[in-house]
Amino acid sequence: MTDEKKEMKLHWKWVLLSVVVGLAIVGSSYYLVAPMFHSKEILALVMLVGFILMGAIIGYFSPGVTINEVTLGGGFVMLIMLWLLYFFKSELRYSPIINLLLFLLGLAFSWVGGWVGEKLQGDQTSEEEAQSKKFLWKWVLVGAVVGFALNVLFVAILATLFSAYLYKFAFTGFVVSFIVTGFAVGVKSPGVTLKEPALAGLLVVLLDWIFLNFIIHLRLSSLFLTTGLIIGFLFTLFGAWLGEKYQESLKPKQAQ
Repeated sequence: MTDEKKEMKLHWKWVLLSVVVGLAIVGSSYYLVAPMFHSKEILALVMLVGFILMGAIIGYFSPGVTINEVTLGGGFVMLIMLWLLYFFKSELRYSPIINLLLFLLGLAFSWVGGWVGEKLQGDQTSEEEAQSKKFLWKWVLVGAVVGFALNVLFVAILATLFSAYLYKFAFTGFVVSFIVTGFAVGVKSPGVTLKEPALAGLLVVLLDWIFLNFIIHLRLSSLFLTTGLIIGFLFTLFGAWLGEKYQESLKPKQAQ
């Protein structure tokens, strides 16, 4: 069998692992934050970013390209989640049209997560990127996807676990998510990539602002947006710098 045919073959082991990992992330995140947040839009977002992390984890740790497996697994996870909401008669059940939309978005977010995981794992362009001094938009996209997913989950989960100090821990999750994002991109991207994750931090804040203003209609002043952009840029840049330093520290060990 040729390598091309092997690549085209669906690996059911990774579909199953996608379902297990997806249910662990999506299910635990959803039911953890549900008592705190009664907004359907927020809970739907928490679910969907869980699919991104599931896809990224499987895409990163699985050998070869397993985006199809992750996408199929994500579809199964969303069907199970929607069934659980219906079976337990959750007050946050969705209409049939919204259920269909969530299913399609679950597939899409799983695919995006799988793509991010494959890029973090490294591909045939890695050697070229290590020598390139060009601005690499791929790592802006990777950073924006990872950053937005971590931003939503960190803020929602910490705010729920420490509800007595809601704003302090929500802000802590907001900041830490940028540092982790920058660090991940700095470590896994070949060459020096500082500008790319910093720009990704700005995009994450803009995505947050769009969701808060236009989806849940929480009107924020321009001061909040400006402050968020500054925080996103600086802390993602700081995380990327830490990631690059850690990457450099590994080179002598790899050379041995």
